[in-house]
Amino acid sequence: RAGNLVGQNPATELAGEVTSSSGPVQLADLQRILSSITPQGDPDGGLGLGDILKPELLMPLIETLPLEQQLASYLPEGPWTPVDLIELLQSPPFRQQLESFSYVLRTGQMDWSQLGIDPSNYKSTVLSFLEAFEDSVSSES
Repeated sequence: RAGNLVGQNPATELAGEVTSSSGPVQLADLQRILSSITPQGDPDGGLGLGDILKPELLMPLIETLPLEQQLASYLPEGPWTPVDLIELLQSPPFRQQLESFSYVLRTGQMDWSQLGIDPSNYKSTVLSFLEAFEDSVSSES
């Protein structure tokens, strides 16, 4: 099919094919439909911990900071190298847990006060949670 579009305007070709029971779909109709399914409100509402805790973003920190020593009490026993930590961060079980935690944060199902955070000062987003966490660490220092 893509080979048939060479030398043609793909938008023109596709526009002719998009129809509904009442005729061709207009751009205004598509915009109305898309706006109804696009998340409204906070632009960072869809941001998850998996988007932030990417190995390519964390590798420079892991290589320069003694994180394996700081994280040792939270990890299974044994020696942990920076490569081991990256493998853990990329593992499907860890990624699934990040998504689950992100979901709990976004849906407001987490009791932030258990972490010593006043939930009335923050929104139910991952970014807001990270800001709250940063504020709590800064106030303790």
